[in-house]
Amino acid sequence: MLGGAVVYRRTERAEAVRAAAQERILRAAGKLFMTKGYEATTMQDIVGEAGTSIGNAYFYFKNKETLMHALVESSFNTMFDAAEQRVRGVPAGPQRIGALIAVNTTTFLTTRREMLRVLVADPRGGIIQRIGDISVQRWIVILSSSFPQRPPDELPLIAAAIWGTNRSIVERIARDVLITDVKNAASFMVRWALGALDVPAAQIESISASAWRLASRHAREQEALAW
Repeated sequence: MLGGAVVYRRTERAEAVRAAAQERILRAAGKLFMTKGYEATTMQDIVGEAGTSIGNAYFYFKNKETLMHALVESSFNTMFDAAEQRVRGVPAGPQRIGALIAVNTTTFLTTRREMLRVLVADPRGGIIQRIGDISVQRWIVILSSSFPQRPPDELPLIAAAIWGTNRSIVERIARDVLITDVKNAASFMVRWALGALDVPAAQIESISASAWRLASRHAREQEALAW
């Protein structure tokens, strides 16, 4: 028993050390990708910023592209977690769906703008495909609790439509192809999604207004986040 406990504590400690090392590397990469750009940043730059060795970096991440994928995925999950935490007090149903759409859209176009640029710049589309898969799975869970009357086989379609429309809008804004302000983009997304879910028009307008107030407050409080 004693030996087992010692092994467990050592393993737990080792896991904590590994997690901390990975986090330092990811934070360093995020800072450098934001200031120097992805292409101009080398793995040597990253390990210098992280205060670790090149061997240690390659132990956790096969190459710079793998590191970027891990960074964006981690950042996206953190963003979505924060958005879900923000809307916890909003009643389940159309109000919560609208609030979450507004918060995520606004966050992408403000505090996570650098992450959005990485997604848009990825020539192979692998990052954005992975983020899309994560987003759809998370939306299915949220939709099932907010619209329990919807047939289960319809939820993946709704989730994919929300992700696809959101992606299309924020991508085009990031590339300066679509010129609109953040409030208009977020409010449109809320109205579009709730309209597709057959929410009454009068209710949609009220939800859209309150969702924007919540989203803008969330963005102001998240300004310290780079990724």
